Amino acid sequence: MVLITYLAAVAVTIAPALARGGLAPRGSPGPSPTYAYGYGYGYGSSFDSAIEEALNYPEPTAAPKLSDRAKDDAALNADRLTVRITNGFGEDLSISYNSNAGSPSIIGNPPAGTFKAAANTDVVVPRGFAGPIFIGHYFDPANSKIEVAFVSNQDYRPGLDVSYVDGYSVPIVCSCAGVAVTGCNEPLFRLGHTCTNPGPGYRQLCHNPQINSPNGPADPFFQPCQGAAYTFPNDQTANAFGKCDNGDIQCCVGVNCPRPSLQHGKRSLEEYGFGNETEIPLGLA
Repeated sequence: MVLITYLAAVAVTIAPALARGGLAPRGSPGPSPTYAYGYGYGYGSSFDSAIEEALNYPEPTAAPKLSDRAKDDAALNADRLTVRITNGFGEDLSISYNSNAGSPSIIGNPPAGTFKAAANTDVVVPRGFAGPIFIGHYFDPANSKIEVAFVSNQDYRPGLDVSYVDGYSVPIVCSCAGVAVTGCNEPLFRLGHTCTNPGPGYRQLCHNPQINSPNGPADPFFQPCQGAAYTFPNDQTANAFGKCDNGDIQCCVGVNCPRPSLQHGKRSLEEYGFGNETEIPLGLA
């Protein structure tokens, strides 16, 4: 009976794809959403490549048990996706939201506001959503951002990345199922590189000069995060598509957030200008 149930589930899963001509062919990615602000690149050419790779060239795996399949496909079978964000920065921040053209709004349509220090917030998005979450010292569309997609042309597999393409305000890292998969916890203002286009306030925002350079490389100020967070439009290894299918997404703001494996080699606390403290002080951007 278990085998019959499993085969039936597989048939139901495959049938819609066959009915519409199978999975998307290489070279035919879905449309790239556009932010209303005109910012954001994480779901353009960078996502196209990752989606095609994941859907058309999957690595062989052993047939999963039904219990494993149910866990791994939790997000695919859901009608909404939750992203939990923790403010570990050590001070109150600004948080705001947007959705791409044609995308539904975040459930509850939360307003921009204050993100209290040490607080958590759950951002719940419906199927069809794609858009950014901006976090910084004050509202600015160039703030560090979390980009989320839960759309049909990705078969509702969660798309996720941390982007500094428009600018950097605070360090952000996102994890799926407890593993840091995108983002960068480096305090970029403390690493010795000059921000060539700062925003208002001391060490509160740095506009990215490589915003119109699709293939980079990263500007020296942003280079410590290259490949872990988006530092130029096609910084594609920062894309976590295919790593969050179980829907367990946790994002963290601050230098004490987990370090993704894609982030550059570990730095000593002395490189940040501190002694032998066990932790870098909160509130350091």
